[in-house]
Amino acid sequence: MRTHDGVQQRLVALGMLLGRARRLDAPGAAASLFRQAQDESRYVLEELREVAWRIYPVALDDGGLPVALESLVERSSVPIVLDYDVPVRPGPAQETAAYFVVSEAVTNALKHSQDQRVEVEVRQVDGILLVRVSDDGIGGACQDGRGLSGLARRVAAYDGRFDLDSPAGGPTTLRAELPCA
Repeated sequence: MRTHDGVQQRLVALGMLLGRARRLDAPGAAASLFRQAQDESRYVLEELREVAWRIYPVALDDGGLPVALESLVERSSVPIVLDYDVPVRPGPAQETAAYFVVSEAVTNALKHSQDQRVEVEVRQVDGILLVRVSDDGIGGACQDGRGLSGLARRVAAYDGRFDLDSPAGGPTTLRAELPCA
């Protein structure tokens, strides 16, 4: 099942809970359903955030990678320091791969690392787009996880390199190298 299908099903369930609660005459039973609905709304918000992070950002088409990354930085709930030094705009495939590397790394940091700060560095050196994302969280990220293994495959599809360093206790640093030629 695709993630947005899950969101749709959760929204339908939320509507049903609220409808049942509204029709009840017993305040105690209605209160219980409202609590369930509130919990369900939190799950829906989490899933919507997950879907939103994975959607191809229009900013890549409109302004390229720096604009898309700035948008990601603005939406973050923790401070992100962005260092972008790419003198020659990479191709669309490399920009997209780099964006998703940063997006997934930031998402993981926000979800799992208990970080207070994230640093994103994107550079172009000798025809290679270098992407580094590090956080000051608790570490312990596993490259075998669904999101990170997907990133490693995406980077490998462009003959790139992917590396994760995340010892227990932190920090976590993710690196990707994407050929631009």
